[in-house]
Amino acid sequence: MDIKSIKALATQHTAAELDGMAEAVESSGSTPPDVSKDPGEYLSDLLQAKEVRVLVDEGTPLNEAVRAFSKRVRGTFD
Repeated sequence: MDIKSIKALATQHTAAELDGMAEAVESSGSTPPDVSKDPGEYLSDLLQAKEVRVLVDEGTPLNEAVRAFSKRVRGTFD
């Protein structure tokens, strides 16, 4: 989980835009030219950023949204 990337994506894009970007990566199997990450890693960042963005859109401050999402993910692995 690349928190810096997730925060940047969640700040710069709407949930719908993040969905569209994720669909584009899934269908093409590659990342945009300006992204140096592996397509799987980038797709993961996009999907995680979308979850964070949904929380932000519901009124949760960004840092709290990231914290809540991280806690939820950690709970999955416990």
